Amino acid sequence: MAKITKIEVQKKDKNRCNLFLDGEFFAGVSLETAIKEGLKEGKELDKNKLGEIIFTQEKEKALKKAIDYISKALKTKRQVIEYLERKEYSTEVINITISKMLEYGLIDDVEFSRRYIESTSKKQGKKLIEFKLMSKGVKKQDIEKAYESIEETDEDGVYNLAIKHLKNKERTRENLGKTYKYLVGKGFLFEEIDRAMSRIKEEED
Repeated sequence: MAKITKIEVQKKDKNRCNLFLDGEFFAGVSLETAIKEGLKEGKELDKNKLGEIIFTQEKEKALKKAIDYISKALKTKRQVIEYLERKEYSTEVINITISKMLEYGLIDDVEFSRRYIESTSKKQGKKLIEFKLMSKGVKKQDIEKAYESIEETDEDGVYNLAIKHLKNKERTRENLGKTYKYLVGKGFLFEEIDRAMSRIKEEED
């Protein structure tokens, strides 16, 4: 038997608390579970049985939290992991939660990338999009799969963005140069920019 010597509310999540048995940290647990199981300082209980109860409850709570988190907007695998870490779930619980979400397609980095590409490709180039997706934890091979899944690309995207940048400006060498730099900063490939700028120059001739 072990005695609960301390229960303290977590700083990062007021709906969770840290449980200490015999003076040592035992586990993080939701306040709902603590109340449901009648956990309070001074109570003696079977350590192994308590561990099983808490682990089961934690898995259920973590999965619910993660599903609520992605319900507003699709998230990457790493974003969900970092969210659960902020909620101070154990590594084991997080791994089980992520595995379950992957199994049921609740997390899909290829699909996340596809949607991101489709929503930003008219304003950002492939290099910049790839950089931003990788910063969200998406692997390069998943980004490549996402591009492969997109049947049609807007070949006029770079051109239209260039035209917008040149709006109300003379097509001078200086302004064309500034537009070129602007497109480079947006992450478009050099060959894409060259084609767009050549098209603009041809229209001037």
